[in-house]
Amino acid sequence: MYKLVTRYRLKEGLFVSLFFPAAFALSDSSRTTTLLHFASSFLIIFAQWCMNFALVSFRTPRAGTPTRGIPVLYGRIFLSYVLSVLIYLCIGLVLHVVSGSLLSPSRGNWGHSFSSWFFICLQLFLFNTLILLIKHAYDSNAEKRDIALENERLKRENLHATHEALKQQINPHFLFNSLTTLKSLTKHDPPQAVDFISELASVYRYMLQHQDKNMVTVGEELDFVRSYLYLLRIRFGDAIFTDIQVPEGVLSHSMPPNTLQLLVENVVKHNRLSQKKPLYISIYIAGDFLAVKNNLQPKPAESDSSGLGLHNISSRYVLLKGRDIVVQVDDRDFWVLLPLG
Repeated sequence: MYKLVTRYRLKEGLFVSLFFPAAFALSDSSRTTTLLHFASSFLIIFAQWCMNFALVSFRTPRAGTPTRGIPVLYGRIFLSYVLSVLIYLCIGLVLHVVSGSLLSPSRGNWGHSFSSWFFICLQLFLFNTLILLIKHAYDSNAEKRDIALENERLKRENLHATHEALKQQINPHFLFNSLTTLKSLTKHDPPQAVDFISELASVYRYMLQHQDKNMVTVGEELDFVRSYLYLLRIRFGDAIFTDIQVPEGVLSHSMPPNTLQLLVENVVKHNRLSQKKPLYISIYIAGDFLAVKNNLQPKPAESDSSGLGLHNISSRYVLLKGRDIVVQVDDRDFWVLLPLG
C-alpha cells in the first residue's frame, strides 16, 4: 500500500483534489447542493490525477529496458485528455443516478448546450494539463535524484576498481615473480629478457594510462592482456596456453578497463597448472558477447576465493553498459561472457 501511495503521489493528489473543488461548481446553485458539487469535483480531479500518474511517464527509460519513443508519449498524453472526458461522463452519470441531477456549468439543457460542453471540456483540459505539468515536475526531480544516486554508486565502484588496479600495480608477489623471471632470463636468454622487459613495461604503462578511464576499446584491452599473457607464459612455460580469436570488427567496441586481465588473473589464481595438466585460456566471440573460457582445474583449497573479482566486473558492466556478465560452468570448463552491446 505504501508503494502505491508513493508511486502515484496519492497524498499530493488528495491535496490538489481538495484544493480545487470549486472549479466544477454550478453557476446556478439551486440545481444541486454544495456537497454534491464538492464531491463531484473531488472525484473528477482525483480520478484525473490517478489516471495521469498511471498512464504517462516523462522519465527517460533505463538502459536495458524497452524504449518508449516520443510518439508513444504524445499518444499517451492525448489519450489522457480523452480519458478525462470519459471520467467526467462516468462520474456525472453516477451522480445523476444517485441525485437525479447532471453536472452542468451553465443554465439550460446539459445534453444539448454547446457552450456548456465547451466550458466543461475547457475546465477538464486545463486541470489535465496542470496535473501533467505536476507529473512532469515529479518525474524530472526523480530522474535527477536517480542519476545522482547512480553517479554516486558509479564513483564507489570506480574507486573500488581503481583500488584493485592499484593493488595489481604494486602487488609485491607479481613484481617479485616478474623480477625473478627477468633475472633468470638475463642469465640464460638475454634477447628474451629484453622482450620481457618491454612487455612488463607495457603492462604497467596500460594500468597507469587507463586507471582513471571508465571505458576502453576491446582492441586496447586485448593488446594489454596479450602483454600480460606473455609474462605468464614466460613464467609458467608450457603449463599455460592461450588462444585469442577476435575479429577486427569487434575491436572498436567498448568495455571497462582491466576486465580481461582480472579474468585471466582469476583463472591462474584459482586453477592448478603444470606441464602435465596445462591451463587453456580462450578469448573469442560468442554471439554478442566476448567470451573468456578456461578448462576447470580448481585448486584443492580455495580459502581466499571471495568472488570479489567477478562481482567487481559484474557491477561495472551493469552500471556502465546496462547489461550484466554471464557466468557458466560445467564439469570441464568455466566461461565468463562479457556483453559487447
